[in-house]
Amino acid sequence: MDVKPIDVQSMMERMSQGESYVLLDIRRKNTFQNWQIKGMSLQAVNVPYFDFKELEVNDKLIPQHSRVVLVSKYNDDAAAKVAKRLLDKGYRVSYLEGGAFEWDDFYLPCTIMTDSKMKLMQINRLASGCLSYCIVTANRVIVVDPSRHIEQYLAIADREHAKITHVIDTHVHTDHVSGALELLRRTGAEYFMAYGEFHQHDIPVQLLRRGTMHVGSLDIRVIVLDTEGETRGNTLLALGSECLLSGDAIAVGEVGIPDLPGSAQEWADKQFNTVLREIKSMSDDMIVLPAHYSDIQAVNAGGYVGAVLGDLRLGAEAMARVKTLTFANRPKDFVAALHPISDDIKEVNLGLQGADAARAEFLERDVRA
Repeated sequence: MDVKPIDVQSMMERMSQGESYVLLDIRRKNTFQNWQIKGMSLQAVNVPYFDFKELEVNDKLIPQHSRVVLVSKYNDDAAAKVAKRLLDKGYRVSYLEGGAFEWDDFYLPCTIMTDSKMKLMQINRLASGCLSYCIVTANRVIVVDPSRHIEQYLAIADREHAKITHVIDTHVHTDHVSGALELLRRTGAEYFMAYGEFHQHDIPVQLLRRGTMHVGSLDIRVIVLDTEGETRGNTLLALGSECLLSGDAIAVGEVGIPDLPGSAQEWADKQFNTVLREIKSMSDDMIVLPAHYSDIQAVNAGGYVGAVLGDLRLGAEAMARVKTLTFANRPKDFVAALHPISDDIKEVNLGLQGADAARAEFLERDVRA
């Protein structure tokens, strides 16, 4: 029996219908530990290829009736040999078409809400935990925190019979290359961000300022945070009283933390208290939608990453009661260090470095290597 490929889209569709998989990842252990394929119905097992010469694949490692999907860095002879060995033992085996990189470039869209003023969609890049948004209002599309694969946003605009008129980055990203500049080139949209360094060069950006932005039928309340660290220009976007796009300022379950060494702990304290102050008057029913997440379990029953503000407030109050506003009770390494190549990604997103498709791909994959 030949081993057949399966692509990510097919896997996701089958998982939504109740199918489950065991992903057998044959990449090196350190590669697997630093960057794993995760999903709600996925069990990931790591056995590096060269260990198969010594290890016996058995039901304890992989349940006998599981659907096994082989994952390697590339579609190569190694994956084919391992798959053949599993087939000989009676397992049902496929290999992930495109290897790990296929997962890296996969996006899962989800419509969060539709009302008379807007349609709001979250686009989830599962491999990196990066979230972007499309807001459709009166035949216009606002794209927030776009990833570099912009065809998906163009396709959404086409399906909605609308035009991309506004592109917003809630902060300068350091973990992925923004698709903002390419979207501007393709659509002629206006680009917005709150960040002080943009005056140093000729990138076509308009600075976001506190107040209300009117787009189509929608009023967007813009809140520029006075914080420091990696994202000192972080911006909150309140879509009426229904949703809050929180950038990196509020994560699901905790307040975002600036990722810089040195005074990072001090900056974390300042950001935490600043965010609490800014959201004080907002409704408990508002849905908070972040720009990133770290755990696949954050995807809720509605298929998107988000949380009700009232629940987040309860968590913040609990932290306050145990005097953790300063994060003093967190592990010492809770404030993460930036990957060294993040500076390059940041400069690309500021327009200070150029990056064609090949370089952008290298930068993003290297930051998760």
